Amino acid sequence: MLFEHLIFSIAIAILTYTIFRKKECLYIIIGSAYAPDIDIVADYILKKIGITIMIYNRYIQHGDFHNILVLVVFAILIALILKVFSFKIKDSFLFASIGFGAHLFEDAIVFNPGYRFFYPLSDKIYGIGIISNYNNHIDFFGIANTEILIIGIVFVILSLYIKSYVNNKIILKINNKSKVIK
Repeated sequence: MLFEHLIFSIAIAILTYTIFRKKECLYIIIGSAYAPDIDIVADYILKKIGITIMIYNRYIQHGDFHNILVLVVFAILIALILKVFSFKIKDSFLFASIGFGAHLFEDAIVFNPGYRFFYPLSDKIYGIGIISNYNNHIDFFGIANTEILIIGIVFVILSLYIKSYVNNKIILKINNKSKVIK
């Protein structure tokens, strides 16, 4: 799902940029969309530095960081790190949350059962699973699942259309106001 996450996060970043008009949201959202998958290597890295953490009475494994608790912790860390580079804390927190949340949403629409998305509020495993045959089936040049990729590309095109529509409305309003002023 790595390539698919890139496509979906680009679409969400475009929509977010359309609303907030801040270029940094693009980078933060796209980068943050990969954060939940840090759990793939977290146990290995932590063991190398001498730290052992168990979640659900087992070592960390893929899916353990796919929840709102980790989303909040991650967004706070990113906001504090980016504050050093003069980013506003609330913007960094919001954009990191959106990117991380995009990943969770993408996984939810693909997998059923999915992950414990609402942990610690709920221990239940959720998922929508609109792609019934996903199961890591990668058939688009060995980099992506074709069905999910097509959905993602349609989402990017729709996002670009919405962005263009909103931009044209703003330009029309500005032009109408300047005609009234004259």
